[in-house]
Amino acid sequence: MQSHLILNLVTAVTENISASHLPHFCTWPIQYALPHLITVPEGQILRQSHSHHLVHIDLFEYVLNKEITINFAQTNRSIFMLAMFEGQSALYDQNDNLISAINDSSYHFGFHGEGDYRAKLKQGVHKFLLLTLRPEWFLHETKNLHQFKTLIANYTAKKKCAFALPYCRLSRKINENLKKMLLLKKINEDSLYTTIKSVLTELMDQYHNMLLECNYTTRTFHEAKALAIKNFIQDNYKDTIVDSIPKMARHFGVSETIFEQLAKVAFGKSFHAQVIALRMEYSLHLLTSTKKTIREIAQLSGYNDPYYFSRAFKRHFQKSPNHLRNAITK
Repeated sequence: MQSHLILNLVTAVTENISASHLPHFCTWPIQYALPHLITVPEGQILRQSHSHHLVHIDLFEYVLNKEITINFAQTNRSIFMLAMFEGQSALYDQNDNLISAINDSSYHFGFHGEGDYRAKLKQGVHKFLLLTLRPEWFLHETKNLHQFKTLIANYTAKKKCAFALPYCRLSRKINENLKKMLLLKKINEDSLYTTIKSVLTELMDQYHNMLLECNYTTRTFHEAKALAIKNFIQDNYKDTIVDSIPKMARHFGVSETIFEQLAKVAFGKSFHAQVIALRMEYSLHLLTSTKKTIREIAQLSGYNDPYYFSRAFKRHFQKSPNHLRNAITK
């Protein structure tokens, strides 16, 4: 299993170093891994990598004297497990939209599609493990683990560029399992394969059980809910259900107050403001690219009353739909 992750660090100096000469800040020396020391203006990064039949292992340790943005390319669709031992990181797509944010002592499973991404890390020390899993093996091993169902469905649908299951607490037992896999003292090919396969299987089982028990941090729970709201609205903003906050709150199993707070986290604006923005964007597209009537555009954009739609359109664009269409067709 090869890495699908390519770091794009223009000013970096990368050294191939020996496993017996790791830098002083290395806390988990992996004897069977290939280490690289990366020096950037913001500090240093130690990357220890190993390609295995079932997984590609990447352990990153950052020592930063100021905040850094890491640009990287994902060369293929990848299912992964990410464990954050220390520090925190935020992941963005190429348009600078937040995909996920992870804090220390937490881990989760997800997938990234092919494309360009960026990670932002603050000044300080950060340590995290990225396990890129062989997809066919992962899908086979999790076919009866129902808490992975949404991840598998999104991965196979190939519609989203990225998807993350909720973050769960990185327990002592999980830490011990990861150390068991990474810090093997006596290494031979058979024992390494057996240990890695055993640990990966146990990690998936443990994570599945934690999801069953809803064993998230409060922040993780809210982030997961906010992301679910964001995805739902992107797909259903033309539906009448989004006109009712009580219905939306019931749909997501939270109070109306919590729902509005989570929507603000998801969009950076009020829930209704986001719905209006999406509907207006869609109606403008129909107005400028089709010959549909204003009544038809209103209905397709989620408005039953074309007069109310026209007033909302004018408030948003400072021109009525008819005025704008006439100006374009002149």
